[in-house]
Amino acid sequence: MDETRRKSTKPLILLIVEEKSNTVQFTKGKYSIGLKDRGQSNVSEELKRIIQNILAGPHDSFQLESMATVSGIRLDEEDEACQKGKAAAEKVMDLIKGHDVSAIKEKFLTCQGEMWQKWCDTNKKQYRLKDQAEMDKSQKQQKLKEIREIQCRNFCGELVNVFVEGISSLTPSEKEYFLKWTQLLIDDLTTENVSSILQNYDGTWSEVLMLKEKTEQSDQLRAKQQELEQISEKLHKATFGLEHIYREMGQIYEAHASLQKQPLTGQTDWSQYPELAAELMISGHPIELMDGDAGHVPITWIPRLLEEVIQKLGDKRVFVLSVLGIQSSGKSTMLNAMFGLQFAVSAVSDELRDLLKFDYVLVVDTEGLRALELAGHSALHRDNELATFVVGLGNMTLINVFGENPSEMQDVLQIVVQAFMRMKVVKLSPSCVFVHQNVADVAAAERNMEGRRRLQEKLDKMVQLAAEEEVYDAQSFSSVISFNVHEDVKYFAQLWEGSPPMAPPNPGYSESIQDLKNFIISRSSHGGLSNEEQKLIRDLISAVEEE
Repeated sequence: MDETRRKSTKPLILLIVEEKSNTVQFTKGKYSIGLKDRGQSNVSEELKRIIQNILAGPHDSFQLESMATVSGIRLDEEDEACQKGKAAAEKVMDLIKGHDVSAIKEKFLTCQGEMWQKWCDTNKKQYRLKDQAEMDKSQKQQKLKEIREIQCRNFCGELVNVFVEGISSLTPSEKEYFLKWTQLLIDDLTTENVSSILQNYDGTWSEVLMLKEKTEQSDQLRAKQQELEQISEKLHKATFGLEHIYREMGQIYEAHASLQKQPLTGQTDWSQYPELAAELMISGHPIELMDGDAGHVPITWIPRLLEEVIQKLGDKRVFVLSVLGIQSSGKSTMLNAMFGLQFAVSAVSDELRDLLKFDYVLVVDTEGLRALELAGHSALHRDNELATFVVGLGNMTLINVFGENPSEMQDVLQIVVQAFMRMKVVKLSPSCVFVHQNVADVAAAERNMEGRRRLQEKLDKMVQLAAEEEVYDAQSFSSVISFNVHEDVKYFAQLWEGSPPMAPPNPGYSESIQDLKNFIISRSSHGGLSNEEQKLIRDLISAVEEE
C-alpha cells in the first residue's frame, strides 16, 4: 500500500485473497481482511461490522448544498421557482414535524381510515344483500349519511388547507417544485422511522419462526404473533405520502358534496378540489382511482374529477392501458421505462393522430396481485375485484409474468380469465398481452414456442373452470377475447446483466420495452393497422423520441 493512502484520513478496507488472517486494524480507520478459506456470509458479516465501526466514529460528510459556495456551479436551489416551491413545501412540513410518523394520518387525515372503511363496507352490503327489506335499505342509507356527517364534523383540514393553498397559488413551474419538495421532505421525515419499524418487524418475525419450530405451540408464540400484527399495523400507519393527501381531498369532497355542506370560515373551498386534482392529472401526476386500502372507488369524487379533465382538454380520444401482475414481478419498472419520457404534443403529427385514433394514453397501474400481507379467501376476493375493475377500464390489459412458467401464477390466470369473461357478458371487448419478464434467452424460438403452447393450454383450462363458475359456455381463451398466442405473448430479457447493485442494465431490456410500446400503439386502432401503417407509426415515434 502506498504512503499516500496510509496517511489519508479516509477509511480504507483491504481484502487480501491469498491470506488467512482475521481482521487487522493496522492504523486508525485502516483494516485488512484475509479471504482465503472464508465463506461469503462470514466475510459479509465482518465487512458490515467494520463499516458500522467506521460510521459510528467522526467522519466527514458531503452535501450537494455545499456546492453553492463553489464559483461557477449553478444549483436548482438558486432558481426562484424552486425557492418558492420549497418554501410552500416547508409550510406543509411545519404542521407535521415533531409528530409520531405513525400518528400523522390519524391526526391530520381524519376523513379516511376507519370511518371511510365503515362507509365502504356498508355501501357494499347495500348492493350485495339479496331480498332485503326496504327498511334494511333505509337503515343502511341512514348509516351512510351518519358516517358522512361524522367525517365532516371531525374533519381536520389544516394540512389539506395548506397543501391546497400551495397548489392553488403557485405557477406551474413553482407547483412542480412544490410537489417534488413535499414528497422529498415527507420521505426524509418517514424513512428513518419506517426503517426502524421494518427492523423490528424482521426481528420479531425471526423469533416467531424459531418458536414455530418447537413442538409445543406455546403462549409465547401467540404473544409474539400478536406483537407481529401490531408492528404490521404500525408500519401501515407510518406509510405516508402525497397520495394520502390526494385521497383526503377526495374524501373531503365526497363527504361535503353528499351532505351539500358549505365551506366553513378558514376552510378552503372543497368544491374546487376536482379542478385542482384534474390539473395535477393532466400534468402527469398519478391520481388514485380505487382506494387500495378500502378496495373502493369514490363514486362521487372520481366522476367529478374526470369531468374536469374533459372540460380542460376537450372531448379527446383516450386509449386506456391497464396493467396486472403479481407483487415484485417488475411491473412498475416496465411502466417507468415505457412511459418515463414526456413528449411535446406539438411534436406528434396530425398524420400519426389520425392513424392512432386517440389523443392520449391513460395508464391504469394496480397494486400487485397475490399480496403477501393478505392471505386466504379475502386475498382472492380482493384480487378478483381488482382484476375485474382494471380489465373493465382498459382497452388493452398487460398481464405481467415473472419468468417463463405460467404455473407460477395459475390462480392469477384464473382471476384474469374470469375478469375477461365478465367483460364478454356485458358486451365489452378488451384485448390483452402477456409479458414474460426475466427470461434468460429471448432469442430461443423453440423454447419460447413451447412456453406459448403451455400458456395457451393453461388459459384454455382456466376458461373451462371459470365458465362453470360464471355459468358461461366457453372452451378456449380465444372464444372469450380476441387472442393470438403467437403475437400477444412477449418475452423480455433480464433487466440487469449480472447481479445488482453493481450490474449494468441490459440494453436488450430497453429494446424489448420499445418493441412492446410500438406493438401497443399499433394495436390501439380499432380494426387493426396495415403493415405499412404500423411501420409509419414506428418511424414517427422514433422521430419524436430523437427530438
